[in-house]
Amino acid sequence: MIYIWPRLRNMCRAFNYSGFFSSLVDCMFLEQEEILQQFQNISNCQIPVSEQIVLLESVNWNLELALIQYWQLYPRRANFERRDVSMATENSSNSAPNQRRWFSSFFQNPEQTYVPLVPGSFPIMEERQPSKLHRMANTAFKWLLDQLVLFVVVPLYVLLRIVGLALLVVIGGIVPIIMKLHPNRYHVIRKNADPADMARRFIVSFDDMIGNVSRGDADEEETEDLINQADTMEIQRPDFLECSYSHALHFTKKDARWLLLYIHSESHQDTKNFIQDVLTNPDFLRFIREKQILIWGGDIKDSEAYQVANQFKVTRLPFLGMLCLTVNETPTASGVQQSDPILSMVCKIQGYMPCAQVLAKLQKIYNKFNPKLEGIRADIQRLHNDRQTRQLQDQAYENSLRRDRMRRMEEALLQRERQEQARAVTLKEKWLKWRKSTLLPDPEPANAARIAIRLPDGKRIRHNFDKNAKLEEIYAFVECIHLNNVEISDSDTLERPIGYDHQYNFDIYTVYPREKVVVDDELSIAESGQVYPDGNLVVELNSEN
Repeated sequence: MIYIWPRLRNMCRAFNYSGFFSSLVDCMFLEQEEILQQFQNISNCQIPVSEQIVLLESVNWNLELALIQYWQLYPRRANFERRDVSMATENSSNSAPNQRRWFSSFFQNPEQTYVPLVPGSFPIMEERQPSKLHRMANTAFKWLLDQLVLFVVVPLYVLLRIVGLALLVVIGGIVPIIMKLHPNRYHVIRKNADPADMARRFIVSFDDMIGNVSRGDADEEETEDLINQADTMEIQRPDFLECSYSHALHFTKKDARWLLLYIHSESHQDTKNFIQDVLTNPDFLRFIREKQILIWGGDIKDSEAYQVANQFKVTRLPFLGMLCLTVNETPTASGVQQSDPILSMVCKIQGYMPCAQVLAKLQKIYNKFNPKLEGIRADIQRLHNDRQTRQLQDQAYENSLRRDRMRRMEEALLQRERQEQARAVTLKEKWLKWRKSTLLPDPEPANAARIAIRLPDGKRIRHNFDKNAKLEEIYAFVECIHLNNVEISDSDTLERPIGYDHQYNFDIYTVYPREKVVVDDELSIAESGQVYPDGNLVVELNSEN
């Protein structure tokens, strides 16, 4: 098509059309050539010119529509040009860039960058298979890295481990020696031990510190027994609680008593003086015993005592602390309101202090808080008594309910037994009347079996039974005629009671040889050699009857 337009223009000129028509055609051809040139410059398309003209004619030579349609038909050719970013920016005339391009051709990155031709578009990354030399270089680099780790890093790691173990052995051997040379400067906090065992160990250590021994000989293995031998100790000391700190708090709250805490460190310089001047002082011992003050002690190297010291922010040792139940009073318009009793630290003695000052301070605190504590103790005792009384009342009420329930159950059981017995008696009477009515009459002598029967009361009877009757007929005859003496009236309904199975309460035996005549509904008298043609029987009641 591009070649047709010049020929048409020349033909118009050759035929000498009017000037206006010739100029109009020239303007149209020139405008279309400019649009075609702009289309080629913008799109940089690689399709033939004839296809470009067809595309422009399809949109009536609208440049924008032609570009849009071209990008839709040829998106890959219209948007991107495949080339390397690094190669596009380099100058091909320089030798160094040529060498870099040669080197890059062998070590190509699997990811290749393509730059779009359309302004404002973003470059895209496309994966590309690496070259053989690139793979070989990668493998060589990994091998060198592995060798570096094997011959450099591993020996360094082994060397560091050896040095660390050597230092650990050296330190493990030096530290015990230093602790033996200076035993009073180092201590270890013992953890994960039973609090009661720690309390006993503290008491034993306290006795050793003051030189308190039993009046008898004691081995080291028996030190645990010395705790329970306070009366056999030569030096009087406070009666420390042999329990954990939490149990001591529980006893204090439950009985509304005073609790004295004592914490020391064996390595502290004032510990021995404080024990000798205060804790073993007769005045101090008399004070805590007269006031019935509980005392709990611990060593700071024990975990529980250490936690207690941190809880009360103890800064100096030895330490004495007084605890008791207190209440907070809040004045209101309706009066003074009191909170629930809480256990509080009311006195703290830190560091060494003479016994007189210690007693004066403790006495002052005791006089200040003891009246309230006695009121709390009275309230607790009253609540305890009320609770105990209520428990006794509840227990008595439960016992009464239990007795009533048992009595009702016994009455119901007795009533049910009576009803069952009455029903059994009624059914038995009905069955006896029915069975008596079904007894066979006396047979003819030719068909009779002559049987003599001695009853339990010693009375002897003779009766002729039909030889074709069953052995059970003998039992029914004795039961209905002689033992129960059943009488049948005209109003009685002679029917066998449903669901009743009669049990004979006696047995029948032959006199000689002594054999039991069984109750058989299938065996006839004639078939039994015990009673046919004649028999001598005796009736014996069962042991329960």
